[in-house]
Amino acid sequence: MTIEIYSSKKQHILYDAEHLSQIDATFFQPEYWQKQQRLTEPSGGRGQAFFIHHPDGTDYLLRHYRRGGLMAKISQDKYWFSGLEESRPWRELHITYQLHQAGLPVPKPIAARVIQRGLLYQGDLLTLKIPDARPFAHYLSAGHQALLWQEVGKTIARFHRWGLNHVDLNANNILVNPEGKVWLIDFDRCMKMPKQGGWQEQNLARLYRSVCKLTKTQNIPEERWQALQKGYKG
Repeated sequence: MTIEIYSSKKQHILYDAEHLSQIDATFFQPEYWQKQQRLTEPSGGRGQAFFIHHPDGTDYLLRHYRRGGLMAKISQDKYWFSGLEESRPWRELHITYQLHQAGLPVPKPIAARVIQRGLLYQGDLLTLKIPDARPFAHYLSAGHQALLWQEVGKTIARFHRWGLNHVDLNANNILVNPEGKVWLIDFDRCMKMPKQGGWQEQNLARLYRSVCKLTKTQNIPEERWQALQKGYKG
């Protein structure tokens, strides 16, 4: 991956020059792709993420950074600008690239964009789409599926051995394809950590709460969580 920076006025784009020979602002504009009928929105997207089917046949995922929680009432998509290297798109592209280079199952990062708005900024991230993958959340209502739960645990363990602290590990940030291969996605605010510290257990606890919330239960069926832990520990 050869990283280059394209800058124009207050707009900065970090991109993989080996994948894209050139890039500009239109690549990050959903309206541009909508006019060409090359834009679709993932289920439950709510305007945050879009699939782009490029004329050359490549499928991308374009994600716009949006705030959640109480801060969204103040500003939905603007963040304090303290330099490009500290911006969320820059940091997420770099850690996703490191994970991809390590051979971990993540979407290949392609580009990140930062638009300065005075003391604030807006951001976007572009990755390759993972073909035919669906969120793990879609499989929660099915039967036991011990092998799938084990594979999820095994995959999380691979990331933890590398040192990734996935601060938003939930059932929608785990993707599964029809063959049962598992990916992790969305590494905003994630970081590499020392193996000590208890953050691994915090990741798993967050996933547990996510599954409970999505299935509207207080506890995950024991056989499912045991299968995940078996894969994780194995």
